[in-house]
Amino acid sequence: MTKPLALPMAIRRSLLVSLGLAAIALPLAALPSAAELLDAVDKILALPSYVSTVTMETAEPGSAPRSMSFASQGRTDKGSYMEVLAPARTKGTRFLQLEGSLWMYNPKAGSANAIRLSARDSFQGSAFSNADVGKNRFSEDYEPSLAGEETTASGGGTPAPCYVVASEAKTADAAYGKIVMWIRESDLQPVKMEYYAKSGLLFKRMELSKVKDYGAITRPSVLRMESLEKKGTVTTLTLLTMEPKEVPLSVFNKNYLTR
Repeated sequence: MTKPLALPMAIRRSLLVSLGLAAIALPLAALPSAAELLDAVDKILALPSYVSTVTMETAEPGSAPRSMSFASQGRTDKGSYMEVLAPARTKGTRFLQLEGSLWMYNPKAGSANAIRLSARDSFQGSAFSNADVGKNRFSEDYEPSLAGEETTASGGGTPAPCYVVASEAKTADAAYGKIVMWIRESDLQPVKMEYYAKSGLLFKRMELSKVKDYGAITRPSVLRMESLEKKGTVTTLTLLTMEPKEVPLSVFNKNYLTR
């Protein structure tokens, strides 16, 4: 259970003064706002303009694990472009997230047209949705509020105090009704997220772990998404590389996707 937020700074100072302790009390830092915390998470997870490589492995009951790898380019002000590197049967398949939509083009399909994918559907049979993969900024679709503080851990790490931020959908296009985040107080790294349907049902949980310095950005390198709808289905996304690069605007065009 989350514990209530600490008293506002002004009230805490007033209490200290009444007890005659103001002179020896350490300075009291104001809590960051929910909007500041969500903005910090957005900036921690993606550079303004970048290239990256990732692997994704999905395990589900009764099936052999499935692995994929991708090369990605993105700009937080425009969207993201991805191309499948492996396995061979899907190599060359491309994805473009643009203006809230995720498009897919498979050169091997014999069509010159890209397909628009539903934001809420599974991305390539994984526990991630198309929205999880395509979106760069939570703050575009969700309105955050502080829900408390809690000590928690992720990926077997050491338990640490975290801010708990509950973000409600503010657009009809948002893939989820609510996302709850645990954000480590010491460095504002996100360590856990819970995803709720618009009905209020909790149906996915993600752990973020193994914070890694990529040079221009320090962020979790492993994202483990667990589906609570499909029991036993878990997808692990590993960020291998991420570096700053000025991605040209010409990338964010369906003509580039189907070139």
